[in-house]
Amino acid sequence: MKIRKKTAIIASLVIGSLIFIITAVTEVASKSAYEQGKDTLKYTAENLTSKFSSYTVDMSVILKDNDNVIFSQDSVNKYDISKNASESVTTTVDGSNKTERYYYRDKNTLVTNNRKEDTYYVTEYTSPLEYKFMTNPFKEKNAEDIEKIADALIGNLKDNVVVSEKTDGSKELSGSIREAQIPALVNAVASFQFKNSFGMNENTDNQNKMPKITKDIFVKEVKGKMVVDKNGIIQSVFGTAMLSGKDDDGKDHNITFELLGKISDIDSTKVTKKDLSGKKVVKSVQRDYNNLQNLQMYVGTYKSNVVIEKGGKFEKIGERILDIAHADNKNIAGRYHEQYKQGYEEYAKDAKDFRFDAEFNESTHNGNFNYTDALGNGGQGNLSFDLYSGKIYFNFDNGIRSNLMTDNEFIRVFD
Repeated sequence: MKIRKKTAIIASLVIGSLIFIITAVTEVASKSAYEQGKDTLKYTAENLTSKFSSYTVDMSVILKDNDNVIFSQDSVNKYDISKNASESVTTTVDGSNKTERYYYRDKNTLVTNNRKEDTYYVTEYTSPLEYKFMTNPFKEKNAEDIEKIADALIGNLKDNVVVSEKTDGSKELSGSIREAQIPALVNAVASFQFKNSFGMNENTDNQNKMPKITKDIFVKEVKGKMVVDKNGIIQSVFGTAMLSGKDDDGKDHNITFELLGKISDIDSTKVTKKDLSGKKVVKSVQRDYNNLQNLQMYVGTYKSNVVIEKGGKFEKIGERILDIAHADNKNIAGRYHEQYKQGYEEYAKDAKDFRFDAEFNESTHNGNFNYTDALGNGGQGNLSFDLYSGKIYFNFDNGIRSNLMTDNEFIRVFD
């Protein structure tokens, strides 16, 4: 299994376990306290995504098989929302394979590094690129439905939970759930998820020590602890979830997921791009394909083939030609006409020939126009730009004839 794939799978399982852990430890003896626990999650998420100017998140994930560590990942992630910049250093140990990765991003630059290659890849943007570090999961489209499902899964798990109030206004919530307390539905979901994530995987990588558990899978234990500061912000979350099962040979396995997350240096985190002096650097430039700054470069001639089926073969009989004479962020003007090869003049009698002036919509990268052809027939049309390939899509009323094979993609002609 590739490291990235394994990391993604483990992350999804751990996040699922973490949601279960957090909900379990906040399922205290009264409904109001339970709602208070969920409010803490929502309040922290809201502040991280829209209120704080900067913060640091430390994450540690460990995966064990019968107490033997088979995978671990530690990361320090720094975010400066005010400067739209982030930086992370991640260390991953997968079996005997250890990798370290560096990541930095701001509005103008992206820097990545894999210590195994000892090369820094620097991408510079041609125009400032705004982006979001994360989104509030509680504001996603299906958030309310997912919350209801979580409430139903947890049920009446309210025992063995301790809430400790501190003198400084902070509090600690902790609790544990054993296999006898875990609903059958949770075990069914856990078994299905585990089999789909790991059970069907063919281990082709010698470094991959993940056991192939295929039967009798159930959640054996879940433990968690959450520390909340006096302002209602989560400071740290620690959780473990143990799944038990057997492989095809009948051998028992206890798979343990451990996760530790910390939030620190709120509104005081500094994000600084690494000094690459003396380092091996590979640079590249990336356009912002959502921002058309130089439409003038689209001025020129574009063509699209006209094809028929003849004698069981495709045969080109002519071309549709698009001449762009003017292009800016207000309008695109030019001429459309058709040309046919000698011997196919009969197709030319219905050919279109007209000039157009399209009002350009900068947000959608397209424009609409009205036209009148050489025979006095009028109609409407639309053109749009493929920002990645430099092609133009051009279509209009009565532009497609049933006896001809054409499309609306026009390719630039270079002399």
